[in-house]
Amino acid sequence: MKPALRKPAVIAAFTVAFGVAAVTFRAMAGPERVEFPVGYQQKFVVFGATDRPDRKPAQVRVFYANPEAAAAARADQPVPDGAVLIMEDRKAKLGAAGNPEKDATGRFIASDDVLAVFVQEKRRGWGEAYPANVRNGDWDYAVFQPGGARRDVSTAGCFSCHLKRAPTDYTFIFQRWAIDGKPTN
Repeated sequence: MKPALRKPAVIAAFTVAFGVAAVTFRAMAGPERVEFPVGYQQKFVVFGATDRPDRKPAQVRVFYANPEAAAAARADQPVPDGAVLIMEDRKAKLGAAGNPEKDATGRFIASDDVLAVFVQEKRRGWGEAYPANVRNGDWDYAVFQPGGARRDVSTAGCFSCHLKRAPTDYTFIFQRWAIDGKPTN
């Protein structure tokens, strides 16, 4: 009779332990595991920029990839583990009339004033910490101040927006850059 009593106790202990492990693993998910890439402006590859006249103030978004991701980028292939992609928001330079200055091609000229740094990082197994309806492969996201301090903001919007980009490994212009091999505008 005692063995029968032990079996439910073992199952209960296993269930509690597994539940604690699952909760602990899920608690590890989130922007805290994404680090600010110090020196990215000098070390990373610029793979695109886009004007944001809809933002106040008008902005230029500059996109960077760590050298490993840039070197491994292949058309129609998943982005490699260890990839770090950055979307940097900069104020557009303004002319005397207060309108964004434009270059010879009609694009906004970015100022040196960085407003925010958004980081998208891919590590094997990171996606397992998220429910399937939210998961973006093995990507995670974080938002930083220009100097590297983490912003205490939700990254739910990052997941929601990038979820629509599953066919391009949850990226917007990185795969297009991999195909063209030149900065994307």
